Amino acid sequence: MLPHPPDDAPEGALLLPKRASLWAVGGLILGLAGHLVWAGAYVTKIDARFEALGEKDALLAKAGDERFAQISVRLDVLERDRSESSGRLIRLEEQVRIGNDLLREIREAMRATPRR
Repeated sequence: MLPHPPDDAPEGALLLPKRASLWAVGGLILGLAGHLVWAGAYVTKIDARFEALGEKDALLAKAGDERFAQISVRLDVLERDRSESSGRLIRLEEQVRIGNDLLREIREAMRATPRR
C-alpha cells in the first residue's frame, strides 16, 4: 500500500518511503559485492590458464632441450665419421696412386724388354 502524499506535496510528485535510500545503498553494495565475486572468479580462471600455459611451455622447453641434445650428439657422430672417412679416403687415394705407379712401371718394363 502506497503512502498518501502530504497535503503540501506538489501534484504528481513521487514520494519514496523513508527507507528507500537504505535499500538503494544496500542494492548498490550487493551489486558491487557480486561484481567483486565475479571478478575474483574470473581472475582465478585466468591464473589457472596462465599456470597451464606455463606448464605446457616448460614441457615444450624440456622437449626442445632433449631434441637439441640428440641433434648435438648426432652432429658429433657425423663429424667424427666424416673425419674418419676422410682419413680412409686419403688412404684409398694413396692406394690408387700406388697402383697407378705400379701399372706405369709394369708398362715401361714391358716396353723396355724386346719381344722375340
